[in-house]
Amino acid sequence: MSLPGSQRVTGTDGSDFQHRETIASHYRVSAETKSRLRILIYLHFLLASLVVFQVTAYHIPGLTKLDVPRPHMWHYLWLITIIPSICGLLAINKNNIFLIKVFFRGTVIFGLGTTMTTIIFNLSDLFTFQNLKSKKKLDDVEPQTFLGFPLLVLWYIFLIIMVQIHAFSLYMANMLLHCWQPYKQAKRN
Repeated sequence: MSLPGSQRVTGTDGSDFQHRETIASHYRVSAETKSRLRILIYLHFLLASLVVFQVTAYHIPGLTKLDVPRPHMWHYLWLITIIPSICGLLAINKNNIFLIKVFFRGTVIFGLGTTMTTIIFNLSDLFTFQNLKSKKKLDDVEPQTFLGFPLLVLWYIFLIIMVQIHAFSLYMANMLLHCWQPYKQAKRN
């Protein structure tokens, strides 16, 4: 930056700044990835608030007049992912490698682990629901519904959305780990 009234160096028109005005790529990637991970964590909090509402509305009968379905064990296990998500938000602010690793491991175990296990264990129920629906025998069984929608289908939509949010969050956290430790391998050699 020049001072007011100073003159430009002779022999240049001011366009030779590109070789000196560059930002290292890992800083740029880190800044972009932090904002994306923050959005994903906030989406996770939004969906977690729905589950917290369901759990509290079920356990406190006077809270709402809605016929809230009974929470399953996977709801409680999945809610543990709120703690690693808080660690992820704290890690983003200070580039804390330990906290991003806590976020990564907690999301793998309680986030993806719980949702994938639930999807796999309840897949037979989904196929049974689909077979009954295709054979027009769904009215005989009367599946559990919430606001007129089949609850099983709503849970699968929720689980698929959560798998995507967790997978993208893990990808972003992995990118941040690589950005924050770019020269670790070079120091060992």
